[in-house]
Amino acid sequence: MNRTNPSGTAVGPWRYEIAALLILVVAALLRFWGLDGGLPHLMTRPDEELIVLQTRLPAMGNFYLEWPGQHPGIPSAYIYLLWAWGEIGLRLLQLVGQAPAGDYLTVLNEAPDRLLLTERFFSACAGTATVAVLMWATRREFGNRAALLAGLILATSVFHVRDSHSAKSDVALGLFAILSLGLLAPLARRLNRRGVYMAGLSIGMAMAMKLPGVLLLLPAWLACIQGSRGQGLRRIFPAEIFLLTAVAGLFFVITSPDLILNQETLNKILQIPALAFSQMVTPSEAPLVEAGLPEVARPSAWRGFLYHYEFSLRYALGLPLLVLLPVALLWAFFSRRPLATLGAIFFIVSYLVFAPSHVMLSRYMTPVLPVAALLLAGVSIACVDRLRFLPSWSRVLALLLLSVFFIREPLAASVRFDQLMSVPDTRVSAQKWLVTNTFVGDRVALSGATGWFWGDPQVPPGRVIVRPAFESGGLSSLAADYLVVHDHPLFSSTADWEAVAALGDRVQLVEEINPFRDNAEEAIYEQQDAFYFPTRGYQAVRAPGPLIRIYTIGPPEASSGSSGSTKPGRAR
Repeated sequence: MNRTNPSGTAVGPWRYEIAALLILVVAALLRFWGLDGGLPHLMTRPDEELIVLQTRLPAMGNFYLEWPGQHPGIPSAYIYLLWAWGEIGLRLLQLVGQAPAGDYLTVLNEAPDRLLLTERFFSACAGTATVAVLMWATRREFGNRAALLAGLILATSVFHVRDSHSAKSDVALGLFAILSLGLLAPLARRLNRRGVYMAGLSIGMAMAMKLPGVLLLLPAWLACIQGSRGQGLRRIFPAEIFLLTAVAGLFFVITSPDLILNQETLNKILQIPALAFSQMVTPSEAPLVEAGLPEVARPSAWRGFLYHYEFSLRYALGLPLLVLLPVALLWAFFSRRPLATLGAIFFIVSYLVFAPSHVMLSRYMTPVLPVAALLLAGVSIACVDRLRFLPSWSRVLALLLLSVFFIREPLAASVRFDQLMSVPDTRVSAQKWLVTNTFVGDRVALSGATGWFWGDPQVPPGRVIVRPAFESGGLSSLAADYLVVHDHPLFSSTADWEAVAALGDRVQLVEEINPFRDNAEEAIYEQQDAFYFPTRGYQAVRAPGPLIRIYTIGPPEASSGSSGSTKPGRAR
């Protein structure tokens, strides 16, 4: 099969530029819309608060980071990048009056959500740039039509849109992954030193965003084998792969030295695989809390292979593209296109690495979504080109209808997600209520958190936070002025309504913030992610966040009975 000439495809150069620009506009709108969702609550997306607070160290001049025990395993380079980006973004926010005056550390202490917003802005830019790089790489290999279709698929992918609203590094890894694959494809035809240096640098950048970027070295090795003119072992182990690996490794070590030179940090990094894949090395009865994870349902080690297909990729791409994906992966190995083959290898290797983990999170598939879009577009164009017996206008119409069919579901989900991101989170609404109705010195009891405090609303400064322990009987003798209880189908918010009801007349419901509509059971959530946004079934919720009830609470002697009105029907 001959390489497609982009200029000879059905979409002319100028029409291509206009169409590509429109796709980028759509991608940007979906990624920047609702970017401040959930703020000023720092735990709208788990681990975001760890990332923004970690930028404190480089802001203080400490570039030798020593990670705390609960760090999310992100290389130092990504923290440096977010800090530098935040320094610039903070000045812009202050210029338009959207951030308080002061330097980085001052704002981090007083209004950390403003800096988190700048970090989300970086992810939104990276997500939009990924669409552009994907179209660039696809156009060189498959032509204009495939480039536009690939860009359209990724631009509307709801999980790529979702993760472009987060300060986490999954989207940034996907950006440098597709860039690296685009730079490796020409090397598979003919090796050259300049291309090796560029590909090695790009892979080093991917590794600096997130450690799984090292998986790109496998398709890099294959590209060097294909492009080598050597014989025997010189072909299997060409000098260029060692040079490429050295460039990537050197960039990583220079930008994240503590991950290699700090023994404690290095040991923690080396423990990540054992924690992520503990089911493969420990009995299934071992509790997840031993690995610092919430005690949720423990599937078998092989459950993740099905989970990421039927959930992560299913809802990221939509059902039609999900069905086509295995065909696209198989087609990649018969297409004789280096970019398709290298992309398929990276996709499969990444899948095999992440699937066995008992930590099943759909965002682990986000870095491979650009590759999936590339392969799906390539196989779709190949199928349409088989319809040579039809007039050219019919094939163009078929491709347009196919594109609409592909993006209808993910585009609708992306729009609904952005709409929901624009609605105040229930935790933010509860925080505003506490600001308005409580006073400095009031004792506010928070209940419902499981695993960590993701579901708790932020308590205004000056109030005393009390955390009752239902299981130890601490609620019956609770000494507080207000009781805030949150509940949700997710593991991270589990209220003990019977314990609340047992307080009787001591408690008086003064505020209920209910995110659910009557059809709450239609909302689909990712059970291992404490992210209070549904994956599908957006029509079942009116706001993100858990159900929150706020009570005034009297002294123990005020109790005279049990109130049955405190126990709601739990949303499912």
